[in-house]
Amino acid sequence: MDYSSWLVIAYTLTVLGVIGTVLSENRNPLKASAWILIVGLIPVLGIMTYIVFGQDQRRLHSISRRFYRRLMRRPQQLSLSKNLQRKRQDTEEHLRLIELIQRNSNSPLLQLQSLDIYAWGEDMYEALFQDLEQAEEYIHLQAYIFAADNVLDRLTELLIRKAKEGVTIRIIYDHLGSYSVPKGYWSRMRSVGIQVYAFMRVAFPLLSTTVNYRNHRKIVVIDGAIGYVGGMNFAQRYLTGNELGRWRDTHFRITGVAVAGLQSSFLIDWYTVSRKVVNMDRYFAPAVPANEYSPSVQFVSGGPISHWRSIEQAIIYMISRANRRICIQTPYFLPTENLNNALVTAALAGVEVELMLPERTDSKLTTYAANSYLSLLLEAGVKIYRYTEGFLHSKLLMIDESLASIGSANMDFRSLEHNFEISGIVYDSGITKRLLSLFEADKKSCQLLTATEWEKRSGFTRLAESFMRLFAPML
Repeated sequence: MDYSSWLVIAYTLTVLGVIGTVLSENRNPLKASAWILIVGLIPVLGIMTYIVFGQDQRRLHSISRRFYRRLMRRPQQLSLSKNLQRKRQDTEEHLRLIELIQRNSNSPLLQLQSLDIYAWGEDMYEALFQDLEQAEEYIHLQAYIFAADNVLDRLTELLIRKAKEGVTIRIIYDHLGSYSVPKGYWSRMRSVGIQVYAFMRVAFPLLSTTVNYRNHRKIVVIDGAIGYVGGMNFAQRYLTGNELGRWRDTHFRITGVAVAGLQSSFLIDWYTVSRKVVNMDRYFAPAVPANEYSPSVQFVSGGPISHWRSIEQAIIYMISRANRRICIQTPYFLPTENLNNALVTAALAGVEVELMLPERTDSKLTTYAANSYLSLLLEAGVKIYRYTEGFLHSKLLMIDESLASIGSANMDFRSLEHNFEISGIVYDSGITKRLLSLFEADKKSCQLLTATEWEKRSGFTRLAESFMRLFAPML
């Protein structure tokens, strides 16, 4: 045989080996089928795509179990007692949800002293920069995107000034999400003692096996007393918009014992990127007397190395236990099969299910894939609202005016299976009603999608949607 024949044999064996690996990992059938289709039908490029985007990272241990146990011990010590949990929660379903999250993510139930809601970037940045100005001991800051614009300029100047005052500052940025930021920004910060690390560096994006696994969390912790979490990054688009229009997002400022949940998530990621063990006693506020009437929250950290799909499990459990109403805001809707079935089942059971999506997104291919799910939802009775006055980037889930999920996770494969995310499950009717009021206000900027209108799509559009749905697990 000549050289080309051996090359064909080697390539064929490689393809069969990759397909065998995909099958042996017992993945979601939809995702496994998509990868087998790509590897089998697209020569060379299919295998390269699998190497970059398709490898299962759950066996990757980025943090030692011993350090993880030490770090999580502190929030556990601050958690509500079982007795107060039962007094505070209204139903047995809440207790079961608390137990689920404690088991699948080792996350305790923590009390909130206050929770402020920000629907626009200017309000959130104003509050955050004021809090940063008041920092006395340390600032922990993490985001997926730092854009090289006026917001980062302002943040850089403030942090440099605080570092010169003696405040310890640690920053984690996602290397791919903040890829366009010139190194000069980070160099200026490091020159005054600010500790800055990139999460999972990607030297060559098209050849990296970690490019598909990004840290999408947005966390700020100031002196252990104030925390920020939600969907907003650091970018001018949250102030002045972009080609999609004004950005509508939701972010939260919290105080109280619950800040420890954000702190532990940040310190886990800090150890991952720096391999430095910090003096943890310094970074957790002392316990305060428990008040059975205070709101409570559990922070769920999800990621590709987690044993369980913890955020997805919590969301599906909440949806399946809803009795009256489910309200969802998400910029990208590419649900797993289990999540989609949960929404359809709830709607068919008579629960009022409302889904709010942006009319336009920053990815046409993703929009095609997302739209392929809407016909079945409409048929089941789900009300779908399309946000028309800008870009809806908010990630919210409200259940029965009693439960809410806040944080960084979208309702798509990427957030639920690939990205490192954080979600907070809030157990409080008052906070949930405030979020529902925000949802109702957003409806004024939406158009209700009807089944009749949706059926008018062209044949080409339907074909594009069906084709892109095949790749939904990878988008």
